[in-house]
Amino acid sequence: MSAHDMPGQPRFAAMDSIGRRELLRRIAIAAGCVSAPWLGLVPSLGAQIQIPSEFDNGLDSIAVAFKAPTGMTLGYMSQPKAAGMRPGVVILHDMAGLSNNVRGLARSLANTGYAVVAPDLLSPQGGTAGFRGVDAEVQKAVAAATAAAVGQQATAALGYVKTHGGGGGRGLGLVGFGWGGTQALLYAAGRTDIAACVAFYPDTKLVLPVLAKISAPTLIIFAADDPATKDGAAGVEQAAAASKRPQTVKVYPGVGRNFHDPGAGAKIYNAAGAKEVWTALLQHLDQQTKDATKEKPKATAGA
Repeated sequence: MSAHDMPGQPRFAAMDSIGRRELLRRIAIAAGCVSAPWLGLVPSLGAQIQIPSEFDNGLDSIAVAFKAPTGMTLGYMSQPKAAGMRPGVVILHDMAGLSNNVRGLARSLANTGYAVVAPDLLSPQGGTAGFRGVDAEVQKAVAAATAAAVGQQATAALGYVKTHGGGGGRGLGLVGFGWGGTQALLYAAGRTDIAACVAFYPDTKLVLPVLAKISAPTLIIFAADDPATKDGAAGVEQAAAASKRPQTVKVYPGVGRNFHDPGAGAKIYNAAGAKEVWTALLQHLDQQTKDATKEKPKATAGA
């Protein structure tokens, strides 16, 4: 159920702990429609990579809210305005919660022919917006989220995107970043309803035991200069190879965590590396989720 088609107050009553007005405010922030301290900070990306504006005429980008066993889950959805079904992708955010950068990535993927939903995995705590930009509190809440609660919201998000434009192609994609990358791999283990999984900077110790249980074609991204994963990336490579599963591990040299993210700042963002990893991401998703007989949209954006 999107913010545009909520049928009335009874649906809002599911979050009566914060009230209808507060829910509306948080949904507006989730859509990028209300000013917040961290909105509008993504710099110009020049000619290499362009993140579509939230007002891009070719995209339908809105806040959404849908039911999960944990309660009402808030989120952000973007997909091409052109009629027709397309593959669906769910993005699991990092420790920063459902941020402006995650919404930009959702639009970027949508711009290449996907229906994309990014759930706010802090929805059981009132949503990322409820922390009013206090990064330390957001990170504390994300770290406390259980894999079970994340899994329930991920399942709801996959179901939502599949029934709201993302039921085309050959299956659903799952993409996660940092903490969300870890959760994506943990969630994909043992499941058969994921056509492709991509994980950026996952916790190497936590994901090692589950790699052999992931049947979906999987792409795992590491940054060689990331101190959090530097010592464990080689072990993930070895485990992926030993799993005999369709898993690819890429370690990008000379860059640190979030090198793909233009919002990370000039000292972290690497334009050449971002373009390369964005291409790898799209190739992986396209090959596993899009109909091979249909022409693939031209990739013009990344994050």
